[in-house]
Amino acid sequence: MRRLILLMSVSLDGFVARTDHTIDWLGDYDHGAQRHRLTLEALHEIGLIVIGGGVYPEMSKGWSGSDSPMARLINGLPKVVFSRSLESVEWNARVSRRPLDEEIPELKAEDGKDIVVFGGARIANSLIRERLVDEYRLMVFPTVLGGGKRAFGGEGEVSSLRLVDSKPAGDCLILIYEPAR
Repeated sequence: MRRLILLMSVSLDGFVARTDHTIDWLGDYDHGAQRHRLTLEALHEIGLIVIGGGVYPEMSKGWSGSDSPMARLINGLPKVVFSRSLESVEWNARVSRRPLDEEIPELKAEDGKDIVVFGGARIANSLIRERLVDEYRLMVFPTVLGGGKRAFGGEGEVSSLRLVDSKPAGDCLILIYEPAR
């Protein structure tokens, strides 16, 4: 069975974007050669990318126009874009309008390499709420935003996680957690 890995960059206070949805604060730091290497290694373990419809246009535009080693891996992987508003998608992707709690378990049951979710906050919150995430790979940046879009946004929800690994990567810290089941 494939695992669903949520890969997100977060501020020190747990936000993934400013209130206006921008992520300009990510460019303020040395992302580090180790972070780049770890991300490339992780992409070799991935067979499918899941993306929310809100971030799809920006991601497809940014990655499809690049020929970097990381972009070649990302561009070559199949993608499922969860959206109720997008009519069609390109970039080796298909649109799904099905509920996450129906389609994700089916995707996880297929043969193949793991599934990675690149974002955004809305799909991450839905996957967390439905308890569909098997591994959290959080790249924590030393920025305090003080408000914005939260990675973990369910009020009253309690999720216990178990630390699997941690690695410094430039100015960031990569934390890998699994649900404590």
